[in-house]
Amino acid sequence: MLTRLLTKDCIQLANFVHSWQEAIHLAARPLVQQNKIEQRYVEAMIQSIEQYGSYIVITPKVAIPHARPSDGVYELAMSLLRLQQPVFFSPNQPVYLLIVLAAIDNTSHLQALADLAAVLQDPDHIEGLIACQHADMICEKIKQYTTKESPG
Repeated sequence: MLTRLLTKDCIQLANFVHSWQEAIHLAARPLVQQNKIEQRYVEAMIQSIEQYGSYIVITPKVAIPHARPSDGVYELAMSLLRLQQPVFFSPNQPVYLLIVLAAIDNTSHLQALADLAAVLQDPDHIEGLIACQHADMICEKIKQYTTKESPG
């Protein structure tokens, strides 16, 4: 499921961003351009972080920004932004990988999240993704990591 959602056209690489807000906008751009989410979903993600804090930083170096399906999601989607230099959601939380999650309901995204959790539970996998220099390489790593985790 994860490899079907995180395709090359949903993966971006950047050297740095000036703020976490800019990082959210950039990370979500492919989904907006592909009409999978509305621009207001991006604003809702930012408002959510401003309201609740950096809860989206789910493991060191990784954040999963998201909002409610009702905030403008047209279809289940994910996008990934890999930063060369970290962005900080709080002083001690450098983030290099932002994975935008756009869910259409409360359940359809759970398998993709489970796959993602399997990838992100290994710090070496996170470092491997951060080290990638091309979207193709990130796709290959994700495929490699998810294949390793699941039988068959």
